[in-house]
Amino acid sequence: MVRAWTAFDGSLRSGGGFDDRAYDALTAALRACAAEWARRDAVPRLGANVLVDLFPATEANAALYQGEAADRIMRAAYELHALAGDCVALREEDG
Repeated sequence: MVRAWTAFDGSLRSGGGFDDRAYDALTAALRACAAEWARRDAVPRLGANVLVDLFPATEANAALYQGEAADRIMRAAYELHALAGDCVALREEDG
């Protein structure tokens, strides 16, 4: 997940634009983490570090772009936010 996040964020931050492959790798990694972490009581610290940065960093990167490019990045930010929520969702027995 960390490598996928670094690739996606780096492309946006450097002005390289929206990297579809990096985004697809990141969303796949987040889905895999959500499945793996569903059985845990806590998530790894490094994973938590990425999760808390996903939305604000992507939102900030959107400000570097205009028009449809900025809109696409914001849509991605909201999708990443939802996937981050899946990574820390409570189990049904937790309430």
